Amino acid sequence: MSNLIKPKVVKILKPTKASIDELKITVLVENSVNVKNPSLIAKHGLSLLVETKLAGVDSRFLMDAGPGPDIALRNAGMIDIDIKKIDSMMLSHGHYDHTGALLQILKHMDHSIPVIAHPNVFNPKFAYKPALTSIGIEFDQPTIKAAGGELLVSRDSISLLGGVISSGEILRKTYFEKTKGFWTVEYDNFIEDTIIDDQALFINVRKKGLVILTGCAHSGIINTVRHAKSITGLKEVYAIVGGFHLDRADDTRIQKSVEELKEIDLKRIYPCHCTGKKAISQLAKSFGDLCIPIHTGDSIEF
Repeated sequence: MSNLIKPKVVKILKPTKASIDELKITVLVENSVNVKNPSLIAKHGLSLLVETKLAGVDSRFLMDAGPGPDIALRNAGMIDIDIKKIDSMMLSHGHYDHTGALLQILKHMDHSIPVIAHPNVFNPKFAYKPALTSIGIEFDQPTIKAAGGELLVSRDSISLLGGVISSGEILRKTYFEKTKGFWTVEYDNFIEDTIIDDQALFINVRKKGLVILTGCAHSGIINTVRHAKSITGLKEVYAIVGGFHLDRADDTRIQKSVEELKEIDLKRIYPCHCTGKKAISQLAKSFGDLCIPIHTGDSIEF
């Protein structure tokens, strides 16, 4: 471990209520096939391209890289997206299905970019499938640096652009959202992993409100929404996009999550990845046409 580069942990001031003019989210990788474009590769994981416009200036960010080695890059090319134009990346957490293609994407770039993550993103990560299996990042910090990534780790929120911020470490307050089934090693002890490195992306869209992007929402989708409101000071949540990690949740957690989401008065909800068929079905019953499951290759504009 002595040869590893220790990333600098930075503390950022709390973000302001700045907003962007336009937002477009494109799903580069997700579990399900897009029937409109079957040439795209779907695989368990997630990668979202975030495009914004502010005062006539375009910016691009990548939330997660999807599984390796090059699915996100291939799909991007198939739908005429130039990954080289992204300004920065954020890792929602340190699982392979969100980080596997990170090195390939960085090597594809013609310039260095910040890679934002929680300090615990490189911790060992395991699950039983059914045997004990490593599910963490498959490379170390110096490798990211060598590939052109400027690793920026923080427990606090990071501003990517006025109106676009990372969540930082998400407070966990709900009684029904518990992280189970994951393991790690701390101080030579094999313990349950609460995936404290789980983060989301919060975007304030002018005249609409807050758009929340989640990788897996291991912190709990309701905890994530409450955290978003707390650190941004915004009360209106316009949409939630991403994985809600309800695929293995019991009926009580799914029901309570859907009930709490309904109270938020969302205008749109776009579930995918690890949300699970049962939870998506419940969301569809509760939200009707406002619930729109998304797939590989889909784009959403705000």
